[in-house]
Amino acid sequence: MLLVLLLAPVLHGCRHSDSAVRPEASQEEGVRPKGGSASARIWVLISKGQFVEAEALIAEGTRSGLIATATAQKMLEKIAVLNTKLGEIPARLQRAPDFPSQLKDFTCFQIESMLKAGDYSLAPQAQLRMAVKLIEQQSRLMEK
Repeated sequence: MLLVLLLAPVLHGCRHSDSAVRPEASQEEGVRPKGGSASARIWVLISKGQFVEAEALIAEGTRSGLIATATAQKMLEKIAVLNTKLGEIPARLQRAPDFPSQLKDFTCFQIESMLKAGDYSLAPQAQLRMAVKLIEQQSRLMEK
């Protein structure tokens, strides 16, 4: 029932292209991934920061077979990254030069939102970008 309520806008004539929302969207015409409309709706929820709703829809979509397991896993990983606070990254990365410690309590999503809005009241643009990079690429940076 929850799936029907969440997908209602998608199932009733809403034909937005999901290529702008989904990072791995296929560019081939006529090729639609499993659960195309459901996937598009979930990616929109993720991009708006509505993670609880997105997770519920992912669970329902996977259970009902509308979303492939691999796609659901990618979505959940993206949500996990966006929900990560800067202060939760490894201490080794927090010792980086010019580390924006004033942003420790902010999530990646919140920091990205500041960047998009041009809100540099807490940190300059360079520090906001560094914070996003530290969160998103922490495993790669730890290898160095």
